[in-house]
Amino acid sequence: MSQLRPLNEDLQKTANEELNEAPKRTAEYLRDFRTWIEQQPHLHANTDDQFLIAFLRGCKYSLEKAKAKIDTYYTLKSKYPAIFKETNVDKESFREIFRTGAYLYLPTPLHDNGPRILIANGGLHPADKYSMEEVLAVGHVLQDILMLEDDYALVNGLVMIGDFNAVTLSHVLQMTPILTKKWITYSYEAMPMRIKANHVFRAPKVFDALYNLAKPMLPLKQQKRLFIHNNKLDSLTQHVPLKYLPKEYGGENGSIPEIVEEWDKKLDQYRDYFKKSAEWGTDEKLRMGKIKDYDNIFGVEGSFKKLEID
Repeated sequence: MSQLRPLNEDLQKTANEELNEAPKRTAEYLRDFRTWIEQQPHLHANTDDQFLIAFLRGCKYSLEKAKAKIDTYYTLKSKYPAIFKETNVDKESFREIFRTGAYLYLPTPLHDNGPRILIANGGLHPADKYSMEEVLAVGHVLQDILMLEDDYALVNGLVMIGDFNAVTLSHVLQMTPILTKKWITYSYEAMPMRIKANHVFRAPKVFDALYNLAKPMLPLKQQKRLFIHNNKLDSLTQHVPLKYLPKEYGGENGSIPEIVEEWDKKLDQYRDYFKKSAEWGTDEKLRMGKIKDYDNIFGVEGSFKKLEID
């Protein structure tokens, strides 16, 4: 018997029509997926139904794609734990970065029943105190919580708004080309949530170097879903109506302190889950078949110090 949250009527209709979900066969898909995972000697994964269905829905019920995605998910977590596998959400540095409001999942989905909205506020952390790896690690923990409990994000996807008003040259220099490639690979090859649009808002001139580096790394479909709004709120609100933005932006979709407080409590609730997640990952010595050489794929670490930044 599948232990799943039932979807509301709107979400179930979307899951059926857009994600190829067939409720009468869901238990069968989950069984086949779990059986495959258990047969992989190198893979130690969370096999709860609610976790696994995120991958099935994110891959539109292509079992082969779901296998590849969950394998990449755990491979990258094991290979680069500092970025992708934070297990202690009580670390002082973790909570300090989180409480800056760097990542805000807004309480009401777009158009009330559409994609979840994420505002990623770049540059809020002191660059001389925290590394970009530490900042990204916070974001990846919040993503994992979203995978477990947010049906709007899993079925309808995410609309991302990058607000880069606070970004300085020091922040840009932290986001090295190799780190950028790791983050993009994880976001699109490992995470099962579909990004429906990516809005760049209030980006300073110094951000251009990072934008020009990252855009060609994105899948072509995602490049077409990338929108630049500069400092024009009226441009952004053509895609995300004002009422769906937080009060600090002139909207009605929660306030930043309220959102941070709510998610601070979620981190407390998921404390044991992330401790347990230390058990999950991959052991490449036990992998059957070819090992993916991520060191070669990502290359040698460098930085923007070699790039021309005007």
